[in-house]
Amino acid sequence: MFLIEKSTITAASERQDYLIHELIRYGQYEADDGRQLYELPLAELERLHIKVKSDFGRKMSCEAED
Repeated sequence: MFLIEKSTITAASERQDYLIHELIRYGQYEADDGRQLYELPLAELERLHIKVKSDFGRKMSCEAED
């Protein structure tokens, strides 16, 4: 049982690191409320990641139409 819990924690930590890296790549350095990315729980990082990528996609779509 301990190994399953440890691998789950490791996977969550790796996912957090990935999301933080991706958000920084898109120019997002903190949450909308001013918290640093490393302070956010995984679920909030996921939501912010979706929002940032959606906003980026909309911006690219609008620029392509011009």
